[in-house]
Amino acid sequence: TDNTLWACGNNTFAQLGDGTTIDRNALYKITEGVKAVSSGAYFTMMIKTDHSLWACGENDYGQLGDGTVTNRTAFVKIADGVKAVSAGLNHTLVIKTDNSLWSCGRNTEGQLGDGTNLNAWSLRKIAEGVAVAVAGSNHSLIIKNDQSLWACGENIHGQLGNGTNSNSN
Repeated sequence: TDNTLWACGNNTFAQLGDGTTIDRNALYKITEGVKAVSSGAYFTMMIKTDHSLWACGENDYGQLGDGTVTNRTAFVKIADGVKAVSAGLNHTLVIKTDNSLWSCGRNTEGQLGDGTNLNAWSLRKIAEGVAVAVAGSNHSLIIKNDQSLWACGENIHGQLGNGTNSNSN
């Protein structure tokens, strides 16, 4: 309730953001001024109360959005003007304060929604008028301001809900 971020568990890729790769078996205070947090496979995305986006951990596919594929042991600032973030297995979805949707990271199944299967090391603008974004394992779902539901990415099990088992990028 005081907007502090605490973390524990596996820290092999520095996903706890404490500046180390030491596993923590008890909650450990990481930082203050945190509004929201979302964790992927081995990375963590955080929004601070000033609407800035920060990231740490594994970055093999550019999922941190910092323009590199360098793992980060401590949180690094990625962007300003962010109101929501969702981390998938190895990709990230971001809604900015203007309701635009941005994505980065692994895109082998089309989960970034940019019409390609190319990984993105930096945040790319995907859509406007987005109210909600959820990153799944290798797929993404968004709800636009008009209440319409959109999906992209892996669909081998029908997780996109479009009546097929075909991926959509």
